[in-house]
Amino acid sequence: MDIVKLNDLNIIIGKTNDIRKRIVEKVINGEKTFVVTLNASILLRTLRDAYYRKIVNHANFIIPDGSGIVWALKRNRNLYTERVTGIDTMMYLCTISKKYNWKVYLLGSQPIVVEEAAKKLKKQGVNVVGFHHGYFREEKIPNEEIEKLKPDLLFVGMGVPKQEKWIYENFNLPFKLAMGVGGSFDVISGRKKRAPIIFQNLRLEWFYRWLQSPIKKRHVPLEIIKYYFLVISGKIK
Repeated sequence: MDIVKLNDLNIIIGKTNDIRKRIVEKVINGEKTFVVTLNASILLRTLRDAYYRKIVNHANFIIPDGSGIVWALKRNRNLYTERVTGIDTMMYLCTISKKYNWKVYLLGSQPIVVEEAAKKLKKQGVNVVGFHHGYFREEKIPNEEIEKLKPDLLFVGMGVPKQEKWIYENFNLPFKLAMGVGGSFDVISGRKKRAPIIFQNLRLEWFYRWLQSPIKKRHVPLEIIKYYFLVISGKIK
């Protein structure tokens, strides 16, 4: 396990289990922790948005979530790391939370989706103490509840860049760990399916997600093409 730079972002690389165990240690020790699950979309945004780059680098853990990140590190830096996916890391933390009786809070997605995700996790024995959709206008709505419930783990599924910005700007709230999880609530709730292993192995998970929401994710193919050429030209290294 090591920390390396990729376009000035401090990424933790190594074996998945080692990285996840280190995150758990932080929570056990009561160290407030911010986890960013780095993929091509997040990296591209950091290149054009200085404020967002500052937010991402404020994280305690920037983990290599996207296969494109793993590929860029291998191709241009000769660095090898396992892919540490966001949804799997979230589920790992939820499993660990049962051992330590950690309280979990879900924030983001549509009202019915986050509610269904909370119910599914509760059925698995996870202590979900609260949840709120991501379409609020007044910050005080979820903030007051989080202040009251004091969750140990706060998972924020608002999409990039909103989820990271929200965590950064509300880092004073009483949680031990906060992590942006993108569309994980959709998968956990059963509303959407995760990409089959063959798509994951071919680094086409993005394509499978795009097929499920082609209009909402219409910008993704162009982002992938742009990222590919930035990597092969050596501008991402």
